Amino acid sequence: MAAPAPDVPTTDRSYRPVRRLAGLRLMHCRCRAGVHERPVDEQHQAFSVTLVERGSFTYRTRGGGAVLRPGWLMLGNEGEGYVCSHEESDGSGDDCVALSLSAPLLESARAAWGASSPALRFERASLPPLPRVAALFSALRMAGGEGFALEEAAFAAVGAVDRASIDDGAPESMSSASPAPRLDDRARAAAHCIESRAAGALSLEEVAQAAGLSAFHLLRVFHRAIGVTPHQYLMRQRLLRAIALLRDTALPVIEVAYEAGWADLSNFNRAFRREVGCSPREFRGVNPKMVRLEV
Repeated sequence: MAAPAPDVPTTDRSYRPVRRLAGLRLMHCRCRAGVHERPVDEQHQAFSVTLVERGSFTYRTRGGGAVLRPGWLMLGNEGEGYVCSHEESDGSGDDCVALSLSAPLLESARAAWGASSPALRFERASLPPLPRVAALFSALRMAGGEGFALEEAAFAAVGAVDRASIDDGAPESMSSASPAPRLDDRARAAAHCIESRAAGALSLEEVAQAAGLSAFHLLRVFHRAIGVTPHQYLMRQRLLRAIALLRDTALPVIEVAYEAGWADLSNFNRAFRREVGCSPREFRGVNPKMVRLEV
């Protein structure tokens, strides 16, 4: 096996390079750690944005932490210590796609998007699903060695993360004041209900019942723990499903819409363009300019 890559410790993990340039690296990471595996203190060797594709685990840094599930983003700062544990796992491990950046490139990306924060770091430990970032990662993997530039994807991903960090309310589970960043059990139950039933009709009352709360209390508890509203989380889960279907199947766009949970094609097209920056057809075509970040 080749020498270990930045940000991917070798213990119970394997990795496969997907794309790389000077200062940038995109890799697929697989972790086989079991539920009772003892957590190990680790350190980020580069700035990174990591998309969880399968499985779940708890991620903790000095900036906070959260239980990460498919679609969530793990953010890493160069030189910062972190711990991943698997008490929330089903025992089958997890798969992630990691984009690592050198400090000069992160600084360039921040400057390109006009970031106001002078600190060269991600202020949040993680973020709930961002379909635009998931689409950027999917586009890179679909395009192979041609088309979508790794630099463009990295800059757009950083911009999306920075913008979401400001626009989405910071959940308590990601606050640096939280010594044991675990999601509220009720919020976890609500999120699981949304994830498992996102492709079908789902009401706020049904999600509230799954969490053992009234609809009003669900809104407060969910936003405090996750950082977005239940409806926003549902829409993001449906878009993640649509992105995967567009990438991995030849289903017509209208069938993708229905399979992902939309009853109306025009609403699906509008939501996809708003969140991803292009139409579903453009995304499937792997147009080099398809996934845009409007700031």
